Amino acid sequence: MKNQHILFVLLAIVLMSTKPQKAVASHAAGAEIIYEFIADSTYRVFFKFYRDCRGAAQPGNVPLCMTDSCNSFQQTVTMLPWTGVLPGGGVNGSPVSAGCSAFPTTCQDPSSTLPGYQEWWYSAIIQLPSRCTKWRFSGSIFARNPSMNVPQTDLYVETTFNNTQFQGNSSPFFSVKPIPYVCINTPYSYNNGAIDPNGDSLVSDVINPMLGPGCGPGVNITFLGGTPGYSIPSNPFQTNNSFSINGATGQMNFTATLQGAHALTTRVREYRNGTLIGYIMRDVQVQVLNCSTTPPIMTINATNMGPGGRVEGCINQNLNFTYRITSSDTASILIAEDNKNFSIPAATTSYTGQLSDTINGSFSWTPGPTDVGSKNLIVTVKDSTCKPPGIMLYYSYTIPIYIWGATKAVIDTNICPNETAYLNVSGGGNYVWSVLPGGSPITSLSCTNCPNPVATPAVSTTYTVTSTINPFCLNNKDTVVVGVLQGIAFNPIADITTCPGNTVKLNLGLAPLPGVIYSTKWSPATYLDNDTFNTPASTPKTTVTYTVTISSSINKCKSKDTVKVDVLNGFTLLTNDTAVCEGASFTPNITGDSRYIYTWSAANGAGQFSDPNIMNPVITPAPLGKNTYYIKASYPGCTKDSIAEVDVEVEPNPFVVVNDDAEMCQNDTMKLTGNITPANFKFDLTWTPGASLDNNKIASPIFKAQQTTMLTLTARSPLANCTSSDSVLLTVFPGDFVTAKGDTAICPGNTATLSVSGNGLKSFKWMPDVRINNSLVANPIVNPTSTQRYTVYAVDVNGCYDTASVKVVVHPAARLFLPDSVRIYPGESYQIDPQGNCSYFAWFPPLGLNKADVSNPKVKPEVNTKYLVTGTTENGCSTSDSITVFVSPESILDLPNAFSPGTNNGTFKVLRRGDATLKSFTIYNRWGQKVFETTDINKGWDGTMNGEAQPLGVYVYTIDAVTPTGRRFTKQGNVTLVR
Repeated sequence: MKNQHILFVLLAIVLMSTKPQKAVASHAAGAEIIYEFIADSTYRVFFKFYRDCRGAAQPGNVPLCMTDSCNSFQQTVTMLPWTGVLPGGGVNGSPVSAGCSAFPTTCQDPSSTLPGYQEWWYSAIIQLPSRCTKWRFSGSIFARNPSMNVPQTDLYVETTFNNTQFQGNSSPFFSVKPIPYVCINTPYSYNNGAIDPNGDSLVSDVINPMLGPGCGPGVNITFLGGTPGYSIPSNPFQTNNSFSINGATGQMNFTATLQGAHALTTRVREYRNGTLIGYIMRDVQVQVLNCSTTPPIMTINATNMGPGGRVEGCINQNLNFTYRITSSDTASILIAEDNKNFSIPAATTSYTGQLSDTINGSFSWTPGPTDVGSKNLIVTVKDSTCKPPGIMLYYSYTIPIYIWGATKAVIDTNICPNETAYLNVSGGGNYVWSVLPGGSPITSLSCTNCPNPVATPAVSTTYTVTSTINPFCLNNKDTVVVGVLQGIAFNPIADITTCPGNTVKLNLGLAPLPGVIYSTKWSPATYLDNDTFNTPASTPKTTVTYTVTISSSINKCKSKDTVKVDVLNGFTLLTNDTAVCEGASFTPNITGDSRYIYTWSAANGAGQFSDPNIMNPVITPAPLGKNTYYIKASYPGCTKDSIAEVDVEVEPNPFVVVNDDAEMCQNDTMKLTGNITPANFKFDLTWTPGASLDNNKIASPIFKAQQTTMLTLTARSPLANCTSSDSVLLTVFPGDFVTAKGDTAICPGNTATLSVSGNGLKSFKWMPDVRINNSLVANPIVNPTSTQRYTVYAVDVNGCYDTASVKVVVHPAARLFLPDSVRIYPGESYQIDPQGNCSYFAWFPPLGLNKADVSNPKVKPEVNTKYLVTGTTENGCSTSDSITVFVSPESILDLPNAFSPGTNNGTFKVLRRGDATLKSFTIYNRWGQKVFETTDINKGWDGTMNGEAQPLGVYVYTIDAVTPTGRRFTKQGNVTLVR
């Protein structure tokens, strides 16, 4: 019967008209796939196809692909056109146009400009071969209608489901038919009206349109460009990111901002008890028209309004409310209808004011126990004013309804003492628990505002739970009784204190009833003679806590008790053998149980206790030497006492006396003397500081004076650290009180002044007494001939001696060598090159010098000049010398009488001192042939003519030259060429 009911619901979907705008040549405007359970693994699958009447004809069949992701199964079946009646009474292929009577669509008149659409159903009965958590039914139609947001591709849809856990499930279906038409830049609300025939929870969202083969899986279509860009979920088509969808109700709200057809794909997921069963999807077009309209406004008048604007009710209580739909356009002709026949079949709705600008609706329903949860009443309002272009505009309004179930607590239960009962409540929320008089207090609950508290009552208790979230429900309260049964009667055992090795009896005082079987179990069994006796004996070595459990054949509740057998494990004397100074006291450190009786006593020697009967008395031991003390711990009933001892060594207090204070010079030595009493006891001795002593561990060390020091001698007993000390102040006068002026250097023949300073100087003596004017003064003058170190020996006012020294370095004498004189001729210069060890030079006069501060200047005076030079070494020693430069007034010219080409004398040319101008220089061989000629006084003949060597022999030359003074020089002579 359920399957027939589902089919009836599917076939009874109300057909709602839509009116599309003109589309391009195509035929696929939308599609969806749903299924219904028939029996076992048999299902009927429907493929709904929305065809554009202007495009290609509907297909004769549609391939349906079944895919099992668990076993990689895949099969394609052929879906044939549905032969039954469509919801609304139409046949397969009936129009779903939004056209008004005066505006036929292309489905009614092919010549019409108003596009129309047909609804085609295809079906097939299939039997699934296996169980899988994710089956997929998928299919695709060729030639998607053109859209503004996606390219023209195949139109692909799919549905998934889980027949492993939900074998008898039928899919959700859409109760509102496409195709929605909206006016541009006008707020719009739309709802596909998803309904689940099984009463499961549905969650709606928007996803990418898909393309792909019939067997999928589908592939998301890439959106076309847009401003702003298309995106999921806020801008699936051009809404300027105003698109939103309510996942619980499926209500979509947006303001379309781009005229034309747009693809929109919604998905509805089905959940049962939080587990996903599967989903269905619908891919349709949204037609955005260039029209102007004002959407009607719905207001709801309900008594119980919950969060999110939902209307709330209770089972078995009548729920009624009214709603009003008003258009601001008084010319509007509104018609309202709803989906209550599918979503809430038992409800009644009525409308007044149809075909006017204001409609009043009323809703009445008495929900039953199976109606708990969310419902959606979708009211579709059609504006049939039929303004051009001749379409009816549809608006969807969702009224969410939530039905509260009765508040029910778990059934009454019984527990044993100290057990817990786990309570639970369903129906309602925001719970408050309380208790009725006569039971345990409310603190016996783990929480008082939760749905599942844990109850631990000591006596039988009645708990009341109230749901405060729905106070308008009459059944928002319930009670539950937790009974506490009593266990077996026995005498609880008090905790016992004993000593190690003692035996104690554990007696439960149980009075057995005739014919009743009892069972006793002690845990742990440690130290027990029998862990199943009612009166076992325990001989513990350490403290132990026993838990006993008693059960019987006539009582399901067990009795329990615990008893602690506390074993006094003596005490611990933490104080090791120690030592004290004569007359001193010490306090021993003992840890142990305060329940013991403690007693102190002395084994030998005398001693005084502040209180011998406490754990930690103050003890003043005597006499000198070793003393032994005992501590005994006793407890009533214990057969053996605990005893410990400690040895105390008493050491004498030393008395120390050292030398009187003294004075000395630095680096002097002094033997110190320390007297310690009593002298017959070996004390540890330490002088501090000890760095200036040869041995700081003896009574009379040697002190080496370095600085004023306060020395302290401390005598210390080795064990008790009994100490005494005395000090001596040794004032040390500085031994390094003389400071001599730093090393110096002089040139030979110079003098240096020595200098010495210091505090409290009394007398001096400089050594060696060589080339020094006075060796007994602080500032003598010395003039050594070679490097010499002078040492001063000084005595201060304290009679202390000190020395210092000064090194006087005698540098090498400066040396400089120059020729006495040189001669130059007109136009010549002379570069002076002095010899010696000087590094720095000063020449005078500067006339005729190229530089006056270099070692080798060039000189070219106009008259005879004597130059003086002062040379200085790197060490600053100086010397002087001079050179005379004679200037000849006339140049000298001459020629040799032979030359030999290829040797140092290989060129025959004019020999000269001073400047001269050559008029001509000509050479002839013995036949009168000219072999060389030049006017350049610096050039000569190399013994060749035209590149060929000339023979040996005598050659004739003529020369004509003029000196700067105008003197003529002419000559004719012979020259011999020698090879």
